[in-house]
Amino acid sequence: MDKYLFIINPTAGSGRTRAYVEFVREYMSRTDKEYRIEITTKPKEATEMVMNYPEYKICVAVGGDGTANEVAKGILQRGSGILGIIPSGTGNDMAQALHLSMDKEKAMEGLLRGEAVSIDLGRVRGDYFFNIASVGFDAWVVRETDRIKKVIKGKTSYILGVLAGLLTYRSREVDLEIDGETIHRRATLIAVGNGQSYGGGMKILPMASIYDDMLDVCVVKDISNLKILFLFPSIFKGEHTKYIKHVEFFKGRKVRVSLRKGELLNIDGELFEVEDEVVEFNLSNQKLEVIV
Repeated sequence: MDKYLFIINPTAGSGRTRAYVEFVREYMSRTDKEYRIEITTKPKEATEMVMNYPEYKICVAVGGDGTANEVAKGILQRGSGILGIIPSGTGNDMAQALHLSMDKEKAMEGLLRGEAVSIDLGRVRGDYFFNIASVGFDAWVVRETDRIKKVIKGKTSYILGVLAGLLTYRSREVDLEIDGETIHRRATLIAVGNGQSYGGGMKILPMASIYDDMLDVCVVKDISNLKILFLFPSIFKGEHTKYIKHVEFFKGRKVRVSLRKGELLNIDGELFEVEDEVVEFNLSNQKLEVIV
């Protein structure tokens, strides 16, 4: 019988995930499943926990996208296991890509009765990404939002982050190579990924699929701050696809973007400084098994 390792991030969802500890314990006590609950206390710890308990085949991330990301990395590093997700974070974009229920009772039911499927993985900087990686304005917004979150929580921090980004970010000249074909653009934002949404529901890649063995690419061209304000609300519904004058979409397995050193790279919500002049995004040959 499969064993379940529940890794709970009590700070996810502005702290409301703390209540999931008792919920998981009570729910699982009514089953005949063998399980263990571990509670994270610091970043990256979820990955270590997966590595520390190799006998547990199904590793369940209870939290947001960051927790799911860390648990998935642990599974890939140890070379075995299946990812389960009980979404309880602020964004839950990975769970949405998998069409998981946001209701905790239904999510638990789906976890215990669902089946495992294999999903695509991306790679950048020698690391995996599971949803979306990007450069440009949105990475700038993540940085500003992280600063604001120290004072103001919730979606208000993101709105203020967007406004702060508008005041400080300017579009960049880039060479974009997709499966060997190069185009030059002055771009405000370039997003590459498997999932459709990021940032808590922004459907930046509405045509993307985690099963099609392709990476989707969205390029927002050089536009004014006023047009960014106009365009951003449409992204939440994936309706920016109709603004073909300002937005382009591509598919490919290898995407190379030329950038200046020091630019920001957003990988599943985590920021890194670009160390090389070219950032390469690749579709990984590996797959990740996830319960849906």
